[in-house]
Amino acid sequence: MGQGKRIIPIFLADGNALFRSGLRAVFSAENGFQILGEACSAAETLARLTGASNTMIPQVVIMDLALLEAEGQQLAFALRQAHPSLALLFLTREDSPEHLQLAIAAGARGYMLKDSKPAQLIAAVREAANGLDDRNPSGLSQIVPDLQALAKTNEGYARAVLTNREQEVMKLLAEGRTVREVASELSLSIKTIEAHKLNLMRKLDIHNRATLVEYAIQRGLVPAQV
Repeated sequence: MGQGKRIIPIFLADGNALFRSGLRAVFSAENGFQILGEACSAAETLARLTGASNTMIPQVVIMDLALLEAEGQQLAFALRQAHPSLALLFLTREDSPEHLQLAIAAGARGYMLKDSKPAQLIAAVREAANGLDDRNPSGLSQIVPDLQALAKTNEGYARAVLTNREQEVMKLLAEGRTVREVASELSLSIKTIEAHKLNLMRKLDIHNRATLVEYAIQRGLVPAQV
């Protein structure tokens, strides 16, 4: 219970005002957090925090990873130089090797998907503030030091990471749907589904439907009887 009473100061950085409003609502409704401020860009985040007094420095900065893609990693480096104790937690729309490497290079404590549940995000921020590892499953996508080790030891990691949409497409294809049926169910074009199919099969080094079904069963995406 002690952890719940501890106040964690946080800062929100996202280019979408509506999404920032949603984050504010999530953390304002939860005990144990104080929102010190927000920004719509990485540059504004840096400006606000480098000029802030010690009492206004957050423990965790929750930032859209797309802001770094747009404005460059040097801003994250400058932020960490100004306040080395800051924990950077990046949010991303798609989990991909490229996003992972960007988060690692920026010195993030962790990153997670933007469509994660509020309870998962809250737990992830607490872990980031406490400097915990990822042995406690909270929805935190990965903790950066572990990811660095993984990148060195698992050459197939980048190929095996699928986006949420690719996983949806794989599941439906493994269930026996045609490309046309998958397109209809997901309200996407046949061309888009074909592209997702090609991408996921390339990433997984899978070349036929039978192997795709086998992989989906092994990952628990479809039951064995399918």
